[in-house]
Amino acid sequence: MLDHRDPDSLVVGLYGTWGVGKTSLINLVLEEMNSAASNSLDEEKPIILNFSPWSYSGQGQLIYSFFRRLSSALRSADYLENANQIIYLLELYVSFFTQKPVPARLRLPRTWWNRIFHPHDESYGWEAGRDLTQVKAELNELLRKQKHKIIIMIDNISRLQQQEIKQIFQIVKSIGDFSNTAYLLAFDKEQVVKAINQMDGSGGEAFVEKLIQLPFDVPPILLQDLEAIFIDRLQDVIKIVPQEAWNIEYWSDIYYGSLKYFFHHCRDISRYANTLSFSYPRLRDVVNPVDFFALTAIEVFSPAIYFAIRDNKDLFTDLLDHVYELTPERIDKAKLRCNEIISRDSRVSYDVMLELLMQLFPRIRRIYLPGTRYHHEEASARKWRRLCSPDMFDLYFRLSMQTGQILSSEFMTFLASAGDATAFDHILIRLNQDGRIAQFLDQLDSKLIEHIPKEDIQSIINALIDNGDLFPEGLHSELSLDTPMRIHRIIRRLLERMKTQEERFILLQTAIAKATKSLYIIAHELQQQDKEHLEDVDPMAPQTFRLLSNEQLELLHQLANSRISLWAKNGSLIDHPKLLSILFAWKTWNKHNECQQFVYEAVKTDRGLIAFLTAALTGPIEQAMKKNEKQTDWMNALDNITAFIPVKDIEAHAKLLFEDNYFEKLREKEQLSLMIFLDLVKPETQKTIPQTLG
Repeated sequence: MLDHRDPDSLVVGLYGTWGVGKTSLINLVLEEMNSAASNSLDEEKPIILNFSPWSYSGQGQLIYSFFRRLSSALRSADYLENANQIIYLLELYVSFFTQKPVPARLRLPRTWWNRIFHPHDESYGWEAGRDLTQVKAELNELLRKQKHKIIIMIDNISRLQQQEIKQIFQIVKSIGDFSNTAYLLAFDKEQVVKAINQMDGSGGEAFVEKLIQLPFDVPPILLQDLEAIFIDRLQDVIKIVPQEAWNIEYWSDIYYGSLKYFFHHCRDISRYANTLSFSYPRLRDVVNPVDFFALTAIEVFSPAIYFAIRDNKDLFTDLLDHVYELTPERIDKAKLRCNEIISRDSRVSYDVMLELLMQLFPRIRRIYLPGTRYHHEEASARKWRRLCSPDMFDLYFRLSMQTGQILSSEFMTFLASAGDATAFDHILIRLNQDGRIAQFLDQLDSKLIEHIPKEDIQSIINALIDNGDLFPEGLHSELSLDTPMRIHRIIRRLLERMKTQEERFILLQTAIAKATKSLYIIAHELQQQDKEHLEDVDPMAPQTFRLLSNEQLELLHQLANSRISLWAKNGSLIDHPKLLSILFAWKTWNKHNECQQFVYEAVKTDRGLIAFLTAALTGPIEQAMKKNEKQTDWMNALDNITAFIPVKDIEAHAKLLFEDNYFEKLREKEQLSLMIFLDLVKPETQKTIPQTLG
């Protein structure tokens, strides 16, 4: 470009794919240009503009920004002859295209003749008395007399929008093809040709070839050179790896078997090394370095798979294998899940990603290659802090952001597992642990529910009934449903898929009978079913339109009573966070005062009395914790107590607990339950209840 003697402009093309090193090569060219300028006479020094259109993309002023930068470069060259005239002509020229006035500071000084006979300042190109062709001819004549080469480098063209790519080429081809000017354009030729073809229909290849006079292809870096750069960039991280923790054989299997295929360019290595340099020092004492290095590559280049690994602990570790045998049926379902996860990203081939997952997770190897000889011990994995150990797994994701998202493909995989009641139950448990159960319920409560096979409905209702108490309750308002109501809505829609009341009854009966982890969700569901049978509901549904008959609903009440009674006998009921709601349901459905008998026996113990009062006075307790003052409607909360037991029967016990030193060991809510109760019934106490409650 410096030696080009033809006064017409020269256009050099630098072709290469993303990350191949075009920008680095431009920087080397720029360095060489500056070196040449420092060794040249002033009248021969090149004027260099390094223009990045990406900085101005989307602002609708690409042409204007280019010429503003070119004008600035010319003004900075204090050795440019006729500089004021050249810059003024350039500004006039730009004004024709941009419809913007010439900046006042760049206009030529006016003669007294012009000031008299042309009182208005010439600020636009068309006001200067010359047309566009004349202005450009005068500008080219001045530039042709110069010995200075104007070198313009334009990078990142492939990143621009289609119309902006055409604008850049318009500048080079016609608007900015000035004398003694040379352009160096760097872009991905395939992407640019594609963009032009999409705009013009065809002709992209011919357009580029006609524009570029001297093309150069930047060759891709050799794999052995890329590996050398990879090793060099990781030296700082390797230095802090505990020597005894690094297994060179394991690393070799990981790197040469799959990991090296993640790196295509030097830029990939930089992204990876930067991420690793940040995260590994923070976790090095709790993770296996080889596993962490490999997982970081998945995080950087295939984040969708990375988050899927994080959210599917039971698939990638032997978390549940000691409980549930890995049968051929379970292997097929696990393959389905794993294949769906691998399909989420195509950075590397399916085989490469599967190979890496089999190296990191022995369970995946057992699933895909059950007959292959491979030694793995859970104790050894825990000792070496391997990612595959259930005990160590979560530590690797400490720095990851929680997305809470469920991809459509993943959701469909979950639904496909509903044919296996146990597997689907585990899926809901895992989604609840991951904080994604609310989104799962939201996606389930859609038109998809109409396409669920009828034979899978029982598994879904079973899992919802059995796990509902474990889910976050959510917020209930006039415009939103809390989790129990969302579950009821889903169950109702599933029941409506059945044609007869008997089929619906069997579905609910089976789910309630099998439930072992939840109780409130059973009570809540039956209370919602009760509403359909209340006479004061307007309009009350006729018998034939109800989901269940009166007799069937009564049988379900009896079944629910038996479940509540079982929880009461084994000591679990008194600690249930929804104790009060369950007690009211039990009292309504039980004809033998079993609920009241339970409360009488429970409040005889310190633990039972505190739990009962905390449940009955939940409203006042929460208000006291927020506002730290008594509310006028607290007295109504006593009705929650007297519905099950007279106040006088627990007053003395509550007073004793409040005055005992044991009171100071209670949690805040438990202390408030005693103080609020005693403040409401007002017995004489040796200790003073805080004024905020009195």
